[in-house]
This record gives sequence, structure tokens and C-alpha cells, in this order.
Amino acid sequence: MPLRLARLASLGAIAALAACSNAAQPVTPANSAAVRAQVLPSGERVVHIGGELIRFGGNARHAAKRGWISSAAGKRALLYGSSYDGGFINIYPEAGNNQQPVGQLTSGLVSPQGLFVDKHQRLWAANTNAFNVVGFKRGASTPFATLSDPNYYPISVAVDKNGTVYAANAESTTGPPGNVTVWTKGSTNPTATLTYGNFLIVTGVGVDASNNVYVSYIPTSGPPAMVVFPAGSQTGQPLNIADANLADMTFDSDQNLVMETLSNTLGIWAPPYTSGPARTIPPFGNEPTLNRRDKKVWIAYANYSTPMIEGYDYAAGNLVDTIRSGFTTTAIPYGVAVDPRSPY
Repeated sequence: MPLRLARLASLGAIAALAACSNAAQPVTPANSAAVRAQVLPSGERVVHIGGELIRFGGNARHAAKRGWISSAAGKRALLYGSSYDGGFINIYPEAGNNQQPVGQLTSGLVSPQGLFVDKHQRLWAANTNAFNVVGFKRGASTPFATLSDPNYYPISVAVDKNGTVYAANAESTTGPPGNVTVWTKGSTNPTATLTYGNFLIVTGVGVDASNNVYVSYIPTSGPPAMVVFPAGSQTGQPLNIADANLADMTFDSDQNLVMETLSNTLGIWAPPYTSGPARTIPPFGNEPTLNRRDKKVWIAYANYSTPMIEGYDYAAGNLVDTIRSGFTTTAIPYGVAVDPRSPY
């Protein structure tokens, strides 16, 4: 089986991330066989959670070329893939196999990671090393909105039915803890912050059809965990989900939660998400994303040897599409989103 930045051995306390020297060294939370973190000589933090990978800090990465969008993008269903290293977001037709890019977004992007398409078909990107979240209208090559997230590294983004934007901040520029920044519709400055006493590194955020906000995180001690903030509340409640790797997440049209399992598969948990997954399918990687009718689930294969985006049949779990074009061993995919996406 090819390496997918897969399960890694447990090490010492990840709190040391905040105070590490510039020498590359591993640091990992106690009691977690699925997590490994490392500080590179540049100061960049790299965190592996099972088959998923997040990065923040260090050198800012911009694309070398101007963005473009082909008329081939048209009104068809689109797939977006972000590259933290490349500083760009590629645009593909969703249908096909090993599709070629029909566009590339670069304007305003600095080390982009997590992506989300809202109900208005606007793409939102966690612009990690620019300390903001940017929004692109469909067909536009420049952002229509830049949401300020001062002194924090956003790595994942979600939008609720009311147009409120949420960004999972791994850490601040001075170190842990991370949090979730909130912007109500139309705001470009933060309107609220979601915090929780056990947050160390925040790894993902998702919103269900009722506007409840789910946050995955690495705690100050113990294995990765999840907390839910009921709609409109800033008080988090622990969620005792079982067999989850607790990083990137999404919800299907039946409000099942979709996330990587501890067994390097993609799990589907039925509400209220307090037991193990109802079923699993083979894929695992960064940012599972469903298309409009839940026919396909996509993941970003953030691997330097074989960078690609993969599409799987959501019901059967078999591989149906592999996109390699547009990524290289120095510009690998980190986030993926589909337009139109699965409804809330």
C-alpha cells in the first residue's frame, strides 16, 4: 500500500511545539498513536494526524504565476484543490478522470489549505500564512472578501446556512492554544472566538444542517478529541465519538459525519456521533468532501511521492477518479472542495 503520510508512532508532549528550537525535531501528544508533530528549521510546524497533514508558520508560499480561468469552467460542476507549497488553488471539472486544470487561483493566496464552497457557490480558503480567510465568487480570479484573522494560522474553514464563516486556527503566532475565529455574514473582522479549556492545536471545523459547530483538536493531554458548540453558543460540549482520527470532517445530506478512522479508512458516523462509525470505506487523506448528490467523496492525497486528488464512489467505496495533473512533488494538494457541494 502506498504511503499516505500514514499512522505514526507516539512520542512526547506536543506542548513543546510552542517552545521548540529551530532544529527539526518531533513532538507528539501522549497517549496518541495517530499523531506526530515536527518543527522544521524554518520554524514551520508540521502535524500528521493519521493519514492527514497540516502545516503552518515558517516561510510564506506564493504562486509564481498569475491566476487564470478558462471558459471551459463554464457552468459545469467544479472541483478545487489547494496547494500549501505552491500557493495556489487549481480548478478542475468534477466529471472525468485525471482531469486537466481549467483554471488556477493565485491572487491573495499565501500557503492555502482548507477549502469550503458555500450555498452561493463561493469558495472560501484558509489562507494559512497570511493570517486570513479569502473568498472567491465562482468564475472570479481575485477575492471578493478577505476576512482578517490576526496573529493566527487558519487551516480549515466552514460556512453555516446563515453565511457565518468559521476558521479553525491551529495556533497563534506565539504558539498554542488554537481556537476558532467567527465572522458573521458581511463582516471582515472577527465577531467572535470559540475557545475551549483543553484546546492545544485545533485541527478541523465543520458545521451541520442545524448550524452546530464541531471542532477537532489535539488536547493538552490525551488523544485527539472533538467538541461541539451548539448553534449560537460559545460554550463547547465534549463529544465522545469513537474510532475517529479527529481532523478534517464533513457532513453528508443525511447529516452523517464523515471523517478518517483510526484504521486509516473513511468513517461515516450517524447522529448523534457518540459511538463508532456506521460503516467505513477505503479512502483516507486530507479534507473529505462530498459532491451535490453524495455520489462521490473526494480526498487530497498530501504525499510528496505521489501527490493527487482521489474521488471514490461514496456508497461502494471504490476508486473512480484520480487527478494528478497540476500538482508536483514540490506543490502537493492539501485541501479539496466541490462546487456544488453536498447540501447541508
